[in-house]
Amino acid sequence: MKRILQISAVASFFVFGLTAGCIAQNLTKTYLDGSYGVTENLAEARYYRTAQPHENGQVKVLIHYTSNVLKMQGYFTDASLAKEHGEFIFYYRNGQVESKGQYCEGKKCGIWKRWAWDGSERADRLYPDPATINKRIIDEPAIFPGGYEAMVQFISTQTVYPAEAVHKRIQGVVKISFTIDEGGLVRDVEVVERNATLISQAALECMWKMPLWEPAKRDGKSIASTFILPIEFSVSGDTGSVRVGN
Repeated sequence: MKRILQISAVASFFVFGLTAGCIAQNLTKTYLDGSYGVTENLAEARYYRTAQPHENGQVKVLIHYTSNVLKMQGYFTDASLAKEHGEFIFYYRNGQVESKGQYCEGKKCGIWKRWAWDGSERADRLYPDPATINKRIIDEPAIFPGGYEAMVQFISTQTVYPAEAVHKRIQGVVKISFTIDEGGLVRDVEVVERNATLISQAALECMWKMPLWEPAKRDGKSIASTFILPIEFSVSGDTGSVRVGN
């Protein structure tokens, strides 16, 4: 009897392993082009996607490069894959994590951690919770004295391009986040996407020189509002120039 039980246990283990292996192998691959659109033309395919049912009715989705390196993993609310929800991780072709964060009902939310191709840290990005966006609708946006063109002129003339940066031909775009408070004062200035330290510091210093703005309004009352402004530094010959980027 003991011998028979042992054989039955081995047989059950073999059947279970075979079944699990078949399930793993039978995951359907959906091929995707460079824009993540479904394609049946393998010559156009850049990625392939697999999906598995997960707890709470969610579907876990993996997207691989056609080289079989993982590109993305995350969760969707249902089998139609129409709405992302939960933790997502994106990867570079070398396997290094590119970014990691949460989706809330189809939109990025909260703090997203980011890394460069070589694994070095990049600036975090903050996305508002979609559930709170409608509560902060602005009737009239904040206005720089003289309008947008006056702001562009101010930044191009008031930003001091460091001589060392010009000499070393350091250039690029620095993204600055700042808030215009209820009184029109510039506050909470910070670099959200850093380039070289020299030009990032120059961008910050320019922002602190800004005059009072006309604050944003909602229901006729002044309110605080936040902006992200790209400032582009470029070198031509022996001269550095600064402008508001795209």
